[in-house]
Amino acid sequence: MTEDVAKSQPLLSLLLLDDEQDILNALKRLLRKDYNIVTFTEGAEALAHLAEHNINIIMSDMRMPTMDGAEFLAKAREIQPESVRLLLTGFSDMESTIKAINEGGVYTYIGKPWDNQELKMVLANSSEKFVMKKETERLNSVVTDKNKELHLLNKQLEAKVLHRTEALLASKKKLKGTLNTQKDLLYDVLDMMSATIEYRTGLSSGHTKRVAAQCKAVAKELGLGELYCRRIYLCALLHEVGTVGLPDEVLSKGITGNKLDDAFGCHPSIGAEIIGKVKRFAGLTNNILHQNENMDGTGIPNHLSGEDIPIGARIIRVVKDFDFLIAGKMNEKRMSINHAHAWMNEKIDVWYDKRIVSAFKHILEHRDTEDDQMEYSVGVTSLKAGDKLVEDLVLSNGNVMLKEGHEINDVMIEKLRDYERNQNTTLTLFIG
Repeated sequence: MTEDVAKSQPLLSLLLLDDEQDILNALKRLLRKDYNIVTFTEGAEALAHLAEHNINIIMSDMRMPTMDGAEFLAKAREIQPESVRLLLTGFSDMESTIKAINEGGVYTYIGKPWDNQELKMVLANSSEKFVMKKETERLNSVVTDKNKELHLLNKQLEAKVLHRTEALLASKKKLKGTLNTQKDLLYDVLDMMSATIEYRTGLSSGHTKRVAAQCKAVAKELGLGELYCRRIYLCALLHEVGTVGLPDEVLSKGITGNKLDDAFGCHPSIGAEIIGKVKRFAGLTNNILHQNENMDGTGIPNHLSGEDIPIGARIIRVVKDFDFLIAGKMNEKRMSINHAHAWMNEKIDVWYDKRIVSAFKHILEHRDTEDDQMEYSVGVTSLKAGDKLVEDLVLSNGNVMLKEGHEINDVMIEKLRDYERNQNTTLTLFIG
């Protein structure tokens, strides 16, 4: 017990039981200034005293002729359960000591012969335990009373709360409508920007949304957080915004032979500069700026390599290049799905991050993404009855073979296989 606490509390009562009067006298001389002490040499007398008087701390010897300490403390516990009980015992009494601890609820035991300072410290701790327990009970009582007062106040406030709740619900509904309007406006602006990019580059309608949805799916497959997945989606949606700043002659060259034209390859820098001017989108600039960096450090604009390239930029690089390989409008040598996967595997650790290539392939093959905006790039061999086209199937001569929204069935799959065999070609379809 601390000195301040000791001074503020009256002396606690201490009952000592030992069949040897000399031991009781020694203990009383040692402890008389700190406790109100009563002593007994017989257990029955001590129990009778406990029945008539409140005792805070009880300390008993273990070995006594008529009633041992374990039995005495167990009975004392029944009479005054709130008292702190201590046991004086020798090392040879350990079995009895354990019994006393279990049956008598002994707080601790003190070995004989004892050290005076150690004994005082144990009793001080026992006193503090008793005082703190009583203080806890007092505070619990205060808390109970206060809780009753609070309950009454709550009853009085219920009518006011009910009235305010109705007003808050109306406000919340209005705020939610405002937020939804702002969100819709944001996505309308993004859709307009995507349409502008597609118009400027000649890319197919929905190209940027497809790339964005696939990038988001890869990010999720890699275990990135939901917030980061949404950020990567926005980056991918805007990854080609810089093309609006390119001259017509550069756009007409674009990419030839799976190699970026140097001037065309600068559009990420333009895009990052454009996006950086919008405070809300400032966090997207790095992923857009570094989308053409290579894993081996040979990319542009800063020759970053490996993990130094932002993860979003690495994801965009894999997804957009794959889309270009199989469906790029400016790609004169479009590949089949399998050929594109094989080609990209050859560029792992040179251009592409191995983990991202693997995650992207897994997504396209298993098609288990729950996002309803997701589009899958598939070949005829991967088609299943019930798949629905999300883009027109356009042949190399420009004719539309199947319209967007067409649901694939087994007969159509067989016809598409026949077409590939007869024309010695491979088809790529986009399904949702």
